Amino acid sequence: MTKRLWLVAGAASACIMVAVLAVALWPSGAPADNCVGSRCTTVAAGEPIFLGSLLSEDATQGIDALTSVGLAIDYLDGRFDGIGGRLLDHPISLISENDGCSPEGGRLGAERLLEEEKLLGVIGTTCSASSLDAADALMTARKTLIVSPSNSAPSLTDAVRHQRYYFRTALNDLLQGEVVAEFAYNKIKRRKAAVMFSPTAYSSQLGEAFGDRFKLRGGVVASSSDIEANGGIAAAIKAAERAKADVIFVPVQMSATPSCADAIEAIRRSSALRSAKIIVSEACQDRTFLTAVGNQANGIYASGPDAGDLADDLFYQSEYLPAFKRSAGAAPAGVFDTNAFDAANLIFGAIRQAAERKPGGGLEIDREKLRSALLDVKGYSGLSGTLDCSTTGDCAQGGRIAIYQAPSWPVSRPSAEPVFSQSKSVAELLTGP
Repeated sequence: MTKRLWLVAGAASACIMVAVLAVALWPSGAPADNCVGSRCTTVAAGEPIFLGSLLSEDATQGIDALTSVGLAIDYLDGRFDGIGGRLLDHPISLISENDGCSPEGGRLGAERLLEEEKLLGVIGTTCSASSLDAADALMTARKTLIVSPSNSAPSLTDAVRHQRYYFRTALNDLLQGEVVAEFAYNKIKRRKAAVMFSPTAYSSQLGEAFGDRFKLRGGVVASSSDIEANGGIAAAIKAAERAKADVIFVPVQMSATPSCADAIEAIRRSSALRSAKIIVSEACQDRTFLTAVGNQANGIYASGPDAGDLADDLFYQSEYLPAFKRSAGAAPAGVFDTNAFDAANLIFGAIRQAAERKPGGGLEIDREKLRSALLDVKGYSGLSGTLDCSTTGDCAQGGRIAIYQAPSWPVSRPSAEPVFSQSKSVAELLTGP
Protein backbone atom coordinates (compact mmCIF):
# COMPACT_ATOMS: atom_id res chain seq x y z
CA MET A 1 0.00 0.00 0.00
CA THR A 2 1.33 3.43 -0.93
CA LYS A 3 2.37 5.57 2.01
CA ARG A 4 2.85 9.33 1.77
CA LEU A 5 4.92 11.15 4.32
CA TRP A 6 4.61 14.94 4.36
CA LEU A 7 7.66 16.67 5.75
CA VAL A 8 7.22 20.41 5.98
CA ALA A 9 9.29 22.96 7.85
CA GLY A 10 8.85 26.62 8.59
CA ALA A 11 12.57 27.28 8.30
CA ALA A 12 13.90 27.65 4.76
CA SER A 13 17.59 28.18 5.37
CA ALA A 14 19.89 25.52 3.87
CA CYS A 15 22.41 23.92 6.16
CA ILE A 16 26.02 25.00 5.81
CA MET A 17 27.26 21.53 4.85
CA VAL A 18 24.66 20.97 2.15
CA ALA A 19 24.92 24.54 0.88
CA VAL A 20 28.67 24.36 0.51
CA LEU A 21 28.41 21.04 -1.34
CA ALA A 22 25.70 22.42 -3.58
CA VAL A 23 27.84 25.41 -4.55
CA ALA A 24 30.93 23.28 -5.09
CA LEU A 25 29.35 20.42 -6.97
CA TRP A 26 26.22 21.82 -8.57
CA PRO A 27 27.06 25.28 -9.93
CA SER A 28 24.15 27.64 -10.51
CA GLY A 29 23.17 28.90 -13.89
CA ALA A 30 21.94 25.75 -15.62
CA PRO A 31 21.14 26.30 -19.31
CA ALA A 32 17.76 27.96 -19.78
CA ASP A 33 16.49 25.63 -22.52
CA ASN A 34 12.73 25.40 -22.42
CA CYS A 35 11.24 22.25 -20.93
CA VAL A 36 9.40 20.22 -23.53
CA GLY A 37 7.00 17.28 -23.36
CA SER A 38 7.58 14.52 -20.83
CA ARG A 39 10.95 16.01 -19.89
CA CYS A 40 9.30 18.94 -18.15
CA THR A 41 7.73 18.97 -14.69
CA THR A 42 6.28 22.04 -13.03
CA VAL A 43 5.93 22.55 -9.30
CA ALA A 44 3.45 25.30 -8.47
CA ALA A 45 3.98 27.78 -5.65
CA GLY A 46 3.19 26.02 -2.36
CA GLU A 47 3.09 22.60 -4.02
CA PRO A 48 5.39 19.88 -2.66
CA ILE A 49 8.27 18.31 -4.51
CA PHE A 50 7.37 14.64 -4.90
CA LEU A 51 10.06 12.06 -4.17
CA GLY A 52 9.76 8.34 -3.54
CA SER A 53 11.40 5.53 -1.62
CA LEU A 54 11.38 1.97 -2.93
CA LEU A 55 12.95 -0.02 -0.11
CA SER A 56 12.44 -3.42 1.48
CA GLU A 57 10.19 -3.34 4.52
CA ASP A 58 11.40 -6.81 5.51
CA ALA A 59 15.16 -6.29 5.42
CA THR A 60 17.31 -4.44 7.94
CA GLN A 61 19.07 -2.60 5.12
CA GLY A 62 15.78 -1.25 3.79
CA ILE A 63 14.45 -0.23 7.20
CA ASP A 64 17.71 1.58 8.02
CA ALA A 65 17.70 3.29 4.61
CA LEU A 66 14.19 4.65 5.05
CA THR A 67 15.19 6.13 8.41
CA SER A 68 18.17 7.81 6.74
CA VAL A 69 16.05 9.25 3.93
CA GLY A 70 13.83 10.82 6.56
CA LEU A 71 16.91 12.25 8.27
CA ALA A 72 18.16 13.73 5.00
CA ILE A 73 14.82 15.52 4.51
CA ASP A 74 14.90 16.60 8.16
CA TYR A 75 18.39 18.07 7.71
CA LEU A 76 17.47 20.27 4.74
CA ASP A 77 17.07 23.12 7.24
CA GLY A 78 20.46 22.38 8.84
CA ARG A 79 19.11 20.71 11.98
CA PHE A 80 18.05 17.25 13.03
CA ASP A 81 14.94 18.46 14.80
CA GLY A 82 12.33 16.01 13.57
CA ILE A 83 10.80 18.61 11.26
CA GLY A 84 11.20 18.22 7.51
CA GLY A 85 13.20 20.90 5.74
CA ARG A 86 12.29 22.66 2.51
CA LEU A 87 13.95 22.35 -0.87
CA LEU A 88 13.96 25.55 -2.96
CA ASP A 89 11.24 26.82 -0.61
CA HIS A 90 9.04 23.80 -1.28
CA PRO A 91 8.11 21.02 1.17
CA ILE A 92 8.95 17.41 0.33
CA SER A 93 6.25 14.78 -0.10
CA LEU A 94 7.85 11.35 0.26
CA ILE A 95 5.85 8.44 -1.16
CA SER A 96 7.03 5.05 0.15
CA GLU A 97 6.67 1.62 -1.43
CA ASN A 98 8.07 -1.83 -0.59
CA ASP A 99 10.49 -3.29 -3.16
CA GLY A 100 9.69 -6.84 -2.02
CA CYS A 101 13.34 -7.76 -2.60
CA SER A 102 12.28 -9.31 -5.93
CA PRO A 103 11.81 -8.33 -9.59
CA GLU A 104 8.04 -8.53 -9.16
CA GLY A 105 8.15 -6.34 -6.05
CA GLY A 106 10.40 -3.83 -7.77
CA ARG A 107 8.11 -3.55 -10.79
CA LEU A 108 4.93 -3.27 -8.71
CA GLY A 109 6.45 -0.71 -6.35
CA ALA A 110 7.78 1.35 -9.25
CA GLU A 111 4.41 1.30 -11.01
CA ARG A 112 2.68 2.53 -7.86
CA LEU A 113 5.21 5.32 -7.34
CA LEU A 114 4.86 6.43 -10.95
CA GLU A 115 1.15 6.98 -10.46
CA GLU A 116 2.36 10.34 -9.15
CA GLU A 117 3.10 12.08 -12.46
CA LYS A 118 5.29 14.72 -10.81
CA LEU A 119 7.58 12.22 -9.10
CA LEU A 120 11.13 13.49 -9.68
CA GLY A 121 13.35 10.94 -7.96
CA VAL A 122 13.39 7.72 -5.98
CA ILE A 123 15.74 6.38 -3.33
CA GLY A 124 15.87 2.64 -3.91
CA THR A 125 15.86 -0.19 -4.35
CA THR A 126 17.22 -2.19 -1.41
CA CYS A 127 17.80 -5.39 -3.38
CA SER A 128 19.57 -5.59 -6.74
CA ALA A 129 16.91 -8.00 -8.02
CA SER A 130 14.24 -5.34 -7.49
CA SER A 131 16.05 -2.93 -9.76
CA LEU A 132 17.57 -5.08 -12.50
CA ASP A 133 15.30 -4.98 -15.58
CA ALA A 134 12.49 -4.01 -13.21
CA ALA A 135 12.41 -0.71 -11.30
CA ASP A 136 15.43 0.68 -13.17
CA ALA A 137 13.75 0.17 -16.56
CA LEU A 138 10.38 1.58 -15.48
CA MET A 139 11.93 4.67 -13.92
CA THR A 140 14.12 5.28 -16.95
CA ALA A 141 11.12 4.98 -19.29
CA ARG A 142 9.50 7.81 -17.31
CA LYS A 143 12.71 9.86 -17.03
CA THR A 144 12.69 9.58 -13.24
CA LEU A 145 15.92 9.38 -11.25
CA ILE A 146 16.43 6.27 -9.15
CA VAL A 147 19.43 6.19 -6.82
CA SER A 148 20.04 3.00 -4.84
CA PRO A 149 21.84 2.99 -1.49
CA SER A 150 22.47 -0.76 -1.42
CA ASN A 151 22.27 -2.35 -4.89
CA SER A 152 25.67 -3.84 -5.65
CA ALA A 153 25.19 -6.38 -8.49
CA PRO A 154 27.77 -5.57 -11.20
CA SER A 155 25.29 -5.94 -14.08
CA LEU A 156 23.27 -2.92 -12.93
CA THR A 157 26.06 -0.60 -14.04
CA ASP A 158 27.37 -2.72 -16.88
CA ALA A 159 27.83 -0.48 -19.94
CA VAL A 160 25.51 -2.64 -22.09
CA ARG A 161 22.76 -3.29 -19.54
CA HIS A 162 22.65 -0.02 -17.58
CA GLN A 163 19.45 2.07 -17.59
CA ARG A 164 20.10 5.80 -18.11
CA TYR A 165 18.30 7.16 -15.05
CA TYR A 166 19.70 4.57 -12.65
CA PHE A 167 22.50 5.43 -10.19
CA ARG A 168 23.80 3.95 -6.94
CA THR A 169 25.89 5.07 -3.99
CA ALA A 170 26.72 1.49 -2.94
CA LEU A 171 30.01 -0.07 -4.00
CA ASN A 172 30.01 -2.32 -7.07
CA ASP A 173 30.42 -5.96 -5.99
CA LEU A 174 33.37 -6.35 -8.31
CA LEU A 175 35.28 -4.71 -5.44
CA GLN A 176 33.91 -6.95 -2.72
CA GLY A 177 34.56 -10.09 -4.78
CA GLU A 178 38.16 -9.01 -5.31
CA VAL A 179 38.90 -8.22 -1.66
CA VAL A 180 37.25 -11.40 -0.34
CA ALA A 181 39.29 -13.44 -2.83
CA GLU A 182 42.50 -11.71 -1.78
CA PHE A 183 41.72 -12.33 1.88
CA ALA A 184 40.82 -15.98 1.33
CA TYR A 185 43.78 -16.83 -0.88
CA ASN A 186 46.63 -14.71 0.45
CA LYS A 187 45.66 -13.78 4.01
CA ILE A 188 44.21 -17.02 5.39
CA LYS A 189 45.91 -19.22 2.76
CA ARG A 190 42.88 -21.12 1.48
CA ARG A 191 43.01 -22.91 -1.86
CA LYS A 192 39.69 -24.73 -2.35
CA ALA A 193 36.48 -22.73 -2.13
CA ALA A 194 32.80 -23.57 -1.96
CA VAL A 195 30.26 -20.88 -2.85
CA MET A 196 26.70 -21.08 -1.55
CA PHE A 197 24.36 -18.51 -3.13
CA SER A 198 20.73 -17.63 -3.72
CA PRO A 199 19.39 -17.30 -7.27
CA THR A 200 19.19 -13.50 -7.10
CA ALA A 201 21.13 -10.87 -9.03
CA TYR A 202 22.98 -9.78 -5.91
CA SER A 203 23.89 -13.18 -4.52
CA SER A 204 24.74 -15.01 -7.74
CA GLN A 205 26.78 -12.15 -9.17
CA LEU A 206 28.77 -11.58 -5.98
CA GLY A 207 29.47 -15.31 -5.75
CA GLU A 208 30.66 -15.25 -9.35
CA ALA A 209 32.82 -12.16 -8.78
CA PHE A 210 34.52 -13.85 -5.83
CA GLY A 211 35.01 -17.08 -7.74
CA ASP A 212 36.55 -15.36 -10.76
CA ARG A 213 39.06 -13.44 -8.62
CA PHE A 214 39.85 -16.47 -6.45
CA LYS A 215 40.64 -18.57 -9.54
CA LEU A 216 42.74 -15.75 -10.96
CA ARG A 217 45.03 -16.16 -7.97
CA GLY A 218 45.37 -19.90 -8.46
CA GLY A 219 42.54 -21.07 -6.21
CA VAL A 220 39.88 -23.62 -7.13
CA VAL A 221 36.13 -23.12 -6.83
CA ALA A 222 35.41 -26.73 -5.98
CA SER A 223 31.64 -26.33 -5.65
CA SER A 224 29.11 -23.61 -6.42
CA SER A 225 25.60 -24.30 -5.14
CA ASP A 226 22.25 -22.57 -5.34
CA ILE A 227 20.75 -23.12 -1.88
CA GLU A 228 17.22 -22.69 -3.25
CA ALA A 229 17.60 -25.36 -5.95
CA ASN A 230 16.56 -28.99 -5.60
CA GLY A 231 18.14 -30.40 -2.47
CA GLY A 232 18.55 -26.93 -1.00
CA ILE A 233 21.14 -26.31 1.69
CA ALA A 234 21.62 -30.02 2.33
CA ALA A 235 22.79 -30.56 -1.25
CA ALA A 236 25.08 -27.54 -1.03
CA ILE A 237 26.64 -28.94 2.17
CA LYS A 238 27.24 -32.32 0.55
CA ALA A 239 28.86 -30.69 -2.48
CA ALA A 240 31.22 -28.72 -0.22
CA GLU A 241 32.03 -31.86 1.78
CA ARG A 242 32.82 -33.89 -1.36
CA ALA A 243 35.03 -31.07 -2.61
CA LYS A 244 36.87 -30.89 0.73
CA ALA A 245 36.44 -27.11 0.66
CA ASP A 246 38.67 -25.19 3.08
CA VAL A 247 36.82 -21.88 2.69
CA ILE A 248 33.09 -21.30 2.18
CA PHE A 249 31.72 -18.02 0.84
CA VAL A 250 28.03 -17.35 1.57
CA PRO A 251 26.83 -14.13 -0.15
CA VAL A 252 23.23 -14.59 1.00
CA GLN A 253 20.88 -12.05 2.56
CA MET A 254 19.28 -12.32 5.99
CA SER A 255 15.90 -11.62 4.38
CA ALA A 256 16.25 -14.50 1.89
CA THR A 257 14.56 -17.88 2.29
CA PRO A 258 16.63 -19.78 3.25
CA SER A 259 18.67 -17.01 4.86
CA CYS A 260 22.38 -16.74 5.47
CA ALA A 261 21.68 -17.71 9.09
CA ASP A 262 20.07 -20.95 7.89
CA ALA A 263 23.10 -21.69 5.72
CA ILE A 264 25.57 -21.03 8.53
CA GLU A 265 23.70 -23.21 11.01
CA ALA A 266 23.76 -26.08 8.48
CA ILE A 267 27.48 -25.64 7.82
CA ARG A 268 28.18 -25.70 11.56
CA ARG A 269 26.41 -29.05 11.84
CA SER A 270 28.80 -30.64 9.33
CA SER A 271 31.75 -32.34 11.00
CA ALA A 272 33.51 -32.62 7.62
CA LEU A 273 33.50 -28.82 7.25
CA ARG A 274 34.57 -28.07 10.80
CA SER A 275 37.97 -26.73 9.75
CA ALA A 276 36.66 -24.71 6.79
CA LYS A 277 36.70 -20.94 7.19
CA ILE A 278 33.36 -19.23 6.58
CA ILE A 279 32.94 -15.79 5.00
CA VAL A 280 29.61 -14.00 4.61
CA SER A 281 28.93 -10.80 2.69
CA GLU A 282 27.67 -7.42 3.87
CA ALA A 283 24.05 -8.54 3.34
CA CYS A 284 24.57 -10.87 6.30
CA GLN A 285 26.67 -8.44 8.36
CA ASP A 286 23.64 -7.63 10.45
CA ARG A 287 22.79 -7.62 14.16
CA THR A 288 19.81 -9.88 13.51
CA PHE A 289 22.19 -12.54 12.16
CA LEU A 290 24.35 -12.42 15.30
CA THR A 291 21.24 -12.73 17.47
CA ALA A 292 19.80 -15.59 15.43
CA VAL A 293 22.99 -17.65 15.26
CA GLY A 294 24.39 -16.85 18.69
CA ASN A 295 27.73 -18.43 19.58
CA GLN A 296 27.79 -20.29 16.26
CA ALA A 297 28.68 -16.93 14.68
CA ASN A 298 32.00 -16.74 16.52
CA GLY A 299 34.91 -16.85 14.13
CA ILE A 300 32.85 -16.16 11.02
CA TYR A 301 34.28 -13.51 8.72
CA ALA A 302 32.06 -10.83 7.18
CA SER A 303 33.00 -8.56 4.31
CA GLY A 304 31.62 -5.10 3.67
CA PRO A 305 32.46 -1.40 3.58
CA ASP A 306 35.19 -0.39 6.01
CA ALA A 307 33.47 1.44 8.88
CA GLY A 308 36.71 2.90 10.22
CA ASP A 309 36.35 6.36 8.66
CA LEU A 310 33.03 6.96 10.43
CA ALA A 311 34.72 6.59 13.82
CA ASP A 312 36.55 9.86 13.15
CA ASP A 313 33.73 11.67 11.35
CA LEU A 314 32.54 14.45 13.67
CA PHE A 315 29.25 15.05 11.84
CA TYR A 316 28.42 11.35 11.87
CA GLN A 317 29.29 10.82 15.54
CA SER A 318 27.88 14.02 17.05
CA GLU A 319 24.85 14.72 14.84
CA TYR A 320 23.82 11.98 12.41
CA LEU A 321 24.17 8.93 14.67
CA PRO A 322 22.33 10.48 17.66
CA ALA A 323 19.55 11.59 15.30
CA PHE A 324 19.32 8.09 13.82
CA LYS A 325 19.05 6.56 17.28
CA ARG A 326 16.30 9.02 18.23
CA SER A 327 14.36 8.25 15.08
CA ALA A 328 14.82 4.47 14.94
CA GLY A 329 15.24 3.73 18.64
CA ALA A 330 18.61 2.08 18.02
CA ALA A 331 21.80 2.43 16.01
CA PRO A 332 21.82 1.19 12.39
CA ALA A 333 21.62 -2.59 12.27
CA GLY A 334 23.20 -2.91 8.82
CA VAL A 335 25.84 -1.14 6.74
CA PHE A 336 24.01 0.98 4.13
CA ASP A 337 22.29 3.74 6.12
CA THR A 338 24.91 6.36 5.22
CA ASN A 339 24.58 5.43 1.54
CA ALA A 340 20.87 6.23 1.76
CA PHE A 341 21.57 9.61 3.37
CA ASP A 342 23.94 10.37 0.49
CA ALA A 343 21.50 9.11 -2.16
CA ALA A 344 18.82 11.50 -0.93
CA ASN A 345 21.25 14.41 -0.86
CA LEU A 346 22.41 13.69 -4.41
CA ILE A 347 18.81 13.95 -5.59
CA PHE A 348 18.32 17.19 -3.63
CA GLY A 349 21.43 18.64 -5.26
CA ALA A 350 20.33 17.60 -8.73
CA ILE A 351 16.97 19.30 -8.22
CA ARG A 352 18.71 22.48 -7.06
CA GLN A 353 20.79 22.54 -10.21
CA ALA A 354 18.10 21.59 -12.71
CA ALA A 355 15.19 23.66 -11.38
CA GLU A 356 14.36 27.00 -12.93
CA ARG A 357 12.50 29.37 -10.63
CA LYS A 358 9.34 30.90 -12.07
CA PRO A 359 7.58 34.12 -11.04
CA GLY A 360 5.41 33.61 -7.98
CA GLY A 361 7.54 30.86 -6.45
CA GLY A 362 6.94 27.95 -8.80
CA LEU A 363 9.58 25.71 -10.36
CA GLU A 364 10.13 24.24 -13.80
CA ILE A 365 12.34 21.16 -13.87
CA ASP A 366 13.80 19.47 -16.93
CA ARG A 367 14.21 15.77 -16.14
CA GLU A 368 17.12 15.34 -18.53
CA LYS A 369 18.91 18.13 -16.68
CA LEU A 370 18.31 16.23 -13.44
CA ARG A 371 20.23 13.30 -14.88
CA SER A 372 22.95 15.59 -16.19
CA ALA A 373 23.26 17.15 -12.75
CA LEU A 374 24.10 13.77 -11.22
CA LEU A 375 26.73 13.24 -13.90
CA ASP A 376 28.28 16.54 -12.76
CA VAL A 377 28.88 15.09 -9.28
CA LYS A 378 32.64 14.90 -8.78
CA GLY A 379 34.42 14.68 -5.45
CA TYR A 380 31.24 14.74 -3.34
CA SER A 381 32.33 14.11 0.24
CA GLY A 382 29.45 11.96 1.47
CA LEU A 383 29.01 10.02 4.68
CA SER A 384 29.52 6.79 2.74
CA GLY A 385 32.68 8.05 1.03
CA THR A 386 33.72 10.16 -1.94
CA LEU A 387 31.24 10.03 -4.82
CA ASP A 388 31.86 10.60 -8.53
CA CYS A 389 28.89 9.59 -10.65
CA SER A 390 29.65 7.90 -13.98
CA THR A 391 27.51 7.56 -17.10
CA THR A 392 26.89 3.92 -16.18
CA GLY A 393 25.51 4.83 -12.76
CA ASP A 394 28.31 4.02 -10.32
CA CYS A 395 28.75 6.98 -7.99
CA ALA A 396 31.13 5.11 -5.68
CA GLN A 397 34.09 4.63 -8.01
CA GLY A 398 36.14 2.93 -5.35
CA GLY A 399 36.42 2.35 -1.68
CA ARG A 400 37.80 0.29 1.13
CA ILE A 401 36.35 -3.16 1.78
CA ALA A 402 37.03 -4.66 5.18
CA ILE A 403 36.82 -8.16 6.62
CA TYR A 404 35.61 -8.43 10.22
CA GLN A 405 35.59 -11.52 12.43
CA ALA A 406 32.60 -12.26 14.63
CA PRO A 407 31.63 -11.45 17.25
CA SER A 408 33.59 -8.24 16.58
CA TRP A 409 31.43 -6.85 13.77
CA PRO A 410 30.85 -3.07 13.65
CA VAL A 411 27.06 -3.53 13.57
CA SER A 412 27.27 -4.79 17.15
CA ARG A 413 30.59 -3.33 18.28
CA PRO A 414 31.15 0.15 16.80
CA SER A 415 34.81 0.08 17.76
CA ALA A 416 35.43 -3.23 15.93
CA GLU A 417 38.70 -3.39 14.01
CA PRO A 418 38.89 -5.31 10.71
CA VAL A 419 41.23 -8.26 10.39
CA PHE A 420 41.84 -7.24 6.79
CA SER A 421 41.08 -4.15 4.71
CA GLN A 422 41.91 -3.15 1.18
CA SER A 423 41.08 -0.21 -1.09
CA LYS A 424 40.10 -0.91 -4.70
CA SER A 425 38.58 0.99 -7.62
CA VAL A 426 36.12 -0.15 -10.26
CA ALA A 427 38.42 1.09 -13.01
CA GLU A 428 41.38 -1.06 -11.98
CA LEU A 429 39.22 -4.19 -11.84
CA LEU A 430 37.64 -3.55 -15.23
CA THR A 431 40.99 -2.93 -16.88
CA GLY A 432 43.22 -5.23 -14.81
CA PRO A 433 43.97 -8.93 -15.33
